[in-house]
Amino acid sequence: MAHSNSPLTHAPRGFTLVELLVGAATTTIILAAVATAFVGVQGAFQRESRVKVAVEGLRTATNFIEQRLRLAGYGVDPRFAFDFDGDALPAGAKSNYSLVFGGSVPQSVTDDLAFRYRDAAWMRRGHLAGATVVLEDPKSTFGMSFTKGQRLLVSCVGGKDYVVLRVGEAGVSGESNTSANFTLDEHLSSAPLNAPCLAREGNNAPYLMLIHELRIRIMDLEGRPFLMAFQGLDELDMSSAVPLAADVESFQVAYVMNRPAPDSPNAAVQPVDFSSPVANWVLGDIGSADTDRIPDPEAEPEPLFKVPYEDPARYNRHPANIRAVRLSIGMRSTSPEPNGRRAYEREDLEDSGEMGPADGYYRTNMTTTVRVPNMLSRSTFNPPVGDESSGLNVWGG
Repeated sequence: MAHSNSPLTHAPRGFTLVELLVGAATTTIILAAVATAFVGVQGAFQRESRVKVAVEGLRTATNFIEQRLRLAGYGVDPRFAFDFDGDALPAGAKSNYSLVFGGSVPQSVTDDLAFRYRDAAWMRRGHLAGATVVLEDPKSTFGMSFTKGQRLLVSCVGGKDYVVLRVGEAGVSGESNTSANFTLDEHLSSAPLNAPCLAREGNNAPYLMLIHELRIRIMDLEGRPFLMAFQGLDELDMSSAVPLAADVESFQVAYVMNRPAPDSPNAAVQPVDFSSPVANWVLGDIGSADTDRIPDPEAEPEPLFKVPYEDPARYNRHPANIRAVRLSIGMRSTSPEPNGRRAYEREDLEDSGEMGPADGYYRTNMTTTVRVPNMLSRSTFNPPVGDESSGLNVWGG
């Protein structure tokens, strides 16, 4: 019987055109789904990154302001703890000043927050020889250099008479024991330079105390809106300013004023913001008219230390009656969405009137209320300096 030497073989069956097309289509769908998911995840990551950067900047700026704002009025006459002079400001605007940037960058709206407090860690004894400050201890020095515009409180023993001196252009060296580079700030002083108690020496020499001044507002920094902190109130000196946060669209300040208790003899006193749709005790909030956005330093009568707490002067619009400050800050992402996504609308903060349509930017807002306990006028605002048995609060406020 004959046998074949060749094994039996079967040729493989080829794919049909239909099967190839189905496979290609399935692969395309899978790849498209993977690509879509990747793009979605990447887009979500970028969006979250933009929002995260804005939130972190917002939190940092808010913490900085809160820490210092709580000191407002410490060791300073409450009438002058907050400053509402607009001479150093563009257009003199303390409220809702608009900054318009070129290109597609939206405008920013800023209020101006300016306040003073005394440095609790710096004090010297000295006297005045005219406008010259002379430290009492010949071996003592100022210990720190003073720059132009800084202010020095010179208080007589007992704290009744005092002057506030402004450092001149040349500044004051920290190694000095004496300096004539001061001028009188009459607005903040209770006595003239030639008051006899200011020239006393020895145990009755006046006390010297350093006053800090801080101004916060949005500024144009190379085409971007930055929330800035200025050391000093006389001018907007960008060389010494500190950037707090970038891409800030809105900085709003509302002042919560002292209000009478329901059982107070002054319970029927008209609210300070009487022109709002709902009259209230907050200046600069939603609905505040132009005339009701900031306290009035010229309000009469002034709430002096000697004025009783239930006197009507304690419930007017004078800055000494500020009891808290409400801050609202709005930030946007550095750049808009490149894919045309409309992102978040711009919201009104307080009385800014800045609401706008979504334009591709991601936005976040934060509002916080800061109490200013040093404005209560419970004791003399500068130290008792000399008579510690007087019961006055040496820490001011």
